[in-house]
Amino acid sequence: MSITVKNVTKRFGKFVALDDVSLEVPPGCLLALLGPSGSGKTTLLRVISGLEIPDSGTVLHHEEDLTNRSARDRNFGFVFQHYALFRHMTVFENIAFGLRVRRWPNARVKERVDELIHLIRLEGLERRYPSQLSGGQRQRVALARSLAAQPRVLLLDEPFGALDAKVRIELRTWLRRLHDEIGVTSVFVTHDQEEAFEVADKVVVMGGGRIEQVGTPQEVFEHPANAFVMDFLGNVNVFHARVHNGRAVLGSMEVDWPEPPPGGAHTAPIYVRPHELDIDHSPNGSRLQATVLHINPAGPVVRIHLRADGFENEVSVEISPQRYGELGIKQGDTVYISPQRVRVFAPALDYTI
Repeated sequence: MSITVKNVTKRFGKFVALDDVSLEVPPGCLLALLGPSGSGKTTLLRVISGLEIPDSGTVLHHEEDLTNRSARDRNFGFVFQHYALFRHMTVFENIAFGLRVRRWPNARVKERVDELIHLIRLEGLERRYPSQLSGGQRQRVALARSLAAQPRVLLLDEPFGALDAKVRIELRTWLRRLHDEIGVTSVFVTHDQEEAFEVADKVVVMGGGRIEQVGTPQEVFEHPANAFVMDFLGNVNVFHARVHNGRAVLGSMEVDWPEPPPGGAHTAPIYVRPHELDIDHSPNGSRLQATVLHINPAGPVVRIHLRADGFENEVSVEISPQRYGELGIKQGDTVYISPQRVRVFAPALDYTI
């Protein structure tokens, strides 16, 4: 493995930021640490970088123990959310800074900086200052600076968080292409599911200082390990079904429930993503009756918010514009919904119907 984290725990006072975390990052992998605020993803990145020292556990790079080495000695590139460029230096000198500190010869510095400026597609802007660049251009300069000394690993802490939506989309596409060109092992932190799924080879979902699931974007999305992962990865409808004799009853639909406890009925959550709900005007078969509260037709999908009979929370349904045109649904209409796929979670079990 390029990076191996073994049983790392990190506390800040009484707060446990990382709780016995272990992780392996293959060579050349672009890995995303994904999770809500406070999940431990940035702390894990800082432990890997050497900016934080764990209370226990080890950090290895190709079997070399780096746990107590300083960030400087690790030769890992680090990109921050807010660029951290030197305002008084030109683009060229910002990228060259780390090389001059390492006392590279001037000719070699120029060769390397020119190579990186071409890589980030900023030819002709070498003598501009950060204040004369757009946000996206500044972040590309920050990336080039982190790559200048040919780091063994590239670490990025929410690199696009300070940019507007359009620039974020452009830059994450560019980062994926850049990674394919240079092939350096990279770990980046994000709370944006779409960003992680579009850019990363592997995704690590974190919550409460622990790793909840590791897998490819498709594996994590299609086969969430538990209710936390399911709930975090985008919008999800949660129906509290009645469980009796090993069956979960959701309106007129029934789902197998694993290991039912003895002693009669109780309630249990069933998870359905908005695009996995079908909607129609007629109650054909096993369907729930609902009332249309709001329709948002903007964008590539039409989002419909409903109030389902017998359920407290609003229900969200996503359908194609074509399907929406066929149905002709209006606010206030009575409609019928049915899950095309549901998930029921129990400890260490994932039942997908």
